[in-house]
Amino acid sequence: MRKDIHNSHRRGIAAVEMALILPILFMLVMGIVEGGNAAYSWLTVQKAAQIGARFAATGRGYEEGTRLSQIITTTEAALTTLDINSYEINVRSWPDLGATGDGIDNDPGAPCQLAEVSVMYAYKPFTPIVSAILPESIPLYGYDRKVNEPWKPCD
Repeated sequence: MRKDIHNSHRRGIAAVEMALILPILFMLVMGIVEGGNAAYSWLTVQKAAQIGARFAATGRGYEEGTRLSQIITTTEAALTTLDINSYEINVRSWPDLGATGDGIDNDPGAPCQLAEVSVMYAYKPFTPIVSAILPESIPLYGYDRKVNEPWKPCD
């Protein structure tokens, strides 16, 4: 009889230990999942900006006057795994390669000028417990700059 009481105490202690450790373990796992998803989103934003800047440097669409829209479309194509309503793409250029000042918005620049494509994504945490701790939206930024190729003689 005494041995049965001792075993039931052990089972009770194990249940209490599990009840104390399980929520912490669950939060840790959800934090890892949330962190991995945020890292994936940030890398996607970075890569999309690189792809957009690489396309901008080629000068494609210059003759037709569709260059800016083609750059944005190319950048958006790299963001298909993210929420379409949560990102913003900006294209700007600088006439001098020193990139002084704010640059010219919505202008991919002329040959031999510096062009920049930037992407801002509003990441929204999705895991139940971790999203309660984090802000509602976390801004993730990515940008890349390239010197435009000389598709016509440089000024």
